[in-house]
Amino acid sequence: MPAHFLLTATARNFTLEDLEGMTEARARDYFARCRWGDEGTQVCPECGTIDKHYWIRTRKQWRCKEIACGRFFSVTSGTKFADHKLPLRKILKAALIFAANVKGISASALARQINVAYQTAFVLLHKLREGIAEECSPAQLDGIVHMDGAHVSGRLRKPRVKEPTNKAQARDRVDVAANPTHRNRRIVMVMRTVSPEKGKGAVRTVVEVTRGETAEIAAALAKKYIKRDATVHTDEHPAYSGFMARYDHETVNHSTHFSSDAGVSNNQAESYFARMRRMVIGQVHRVTPRYMVSYAREVAWREDNRRMPPSVLVKDLVKASLRRAARDWCGYWQRKRRRTEDIFEP
Repeated sequence: MPAHFLLTATARNFTLEDLEGMTEARARDYFARCRWGDEGTQVCPECGTIDKHYWIRTRKQWRCKEIACGRFFSVTSGTKFADHKLPLRKILKAALIFAANVKGISASALARQINVAYQTAFVLLHKLREGIAEECSPAQLDGIVHMDGAHVSGRLRKPRVKEPTNKAQARDRVDVAANPTHRNRRIVMVMRTVSPEKGKGAVRTVVEVTRGETAEIAAALAKKYIKRDATVHTDEHPAYSGFMARYDHETVNHSTHFSSDAGVSNNQAESYFARMRRMVIGQVHRVTPRYMVSYAREVAWREDNRRMPPSVLVKDLVKASLRRAARDWCGYWQRKRRRTEDIFEP
């Protein structure tokens, strides 16, 4: 019987031990290769000139060879790590810890492991998540697609004094007004393409945060992210009742079984939610609506790359973080924050 991927040697091909002897110069070379490739050339972030620019050893920077430009720039200029105060080696260590913890890692845990302030670790993790979100492919899903929604965050606190209950059973129908939800409660909607090869699970995941699991939202999501000729598997929630007109739609009744006799299931969507719940409950503990989509897409990235070695994951993380400047995380602790939540509206 083959071993689980995390028990193989491939899952250990890049570890903290490999970073122990890495100098800051080697870390800079690693970042340069991730950003510009192995040709030894650099791209000036000001004028876009591609050349072997002048290396200024005393400044640890390059100077653009274009006479009209002449800008000094570093390997992180114009990226999410621009104006960083942390050594590149420590940023690389954080990326490795982020990738190696398959159920995510909290900012307080990362802060203790790399010896930085909580605020530094918090922003650093979100910069990595922002890079992941920007790399999401806009291509639509095809083949067999599993789709579902789940409530995330916003649980009401129990009162100090226990109130008498009406002894309602789980099967009893309770009015919505009698069971109010927290104002921070949101629905994470997931759509996953299933691999045609048996036993490989899902191969691509798309997620959005919505205010509800309604027919209008489900139809808008499917139209945007799922091809017309795809086969869509859902549960028997009424939000998906109109899918028969557009897709080859098959359902599974979760009150009686996890998969039908014909093999119809929604297990890949449930697999995504299982990992997300473990991250929220066991690691970050609290996810607010304003940044919920960042955590949701992190889990999607972890699910889609669950069998990738850490050397590849870290390189992908660094590449994604070096492509663009930070959008929401430059000056976060100086109150320069995202003003609205990123939520899907039909």
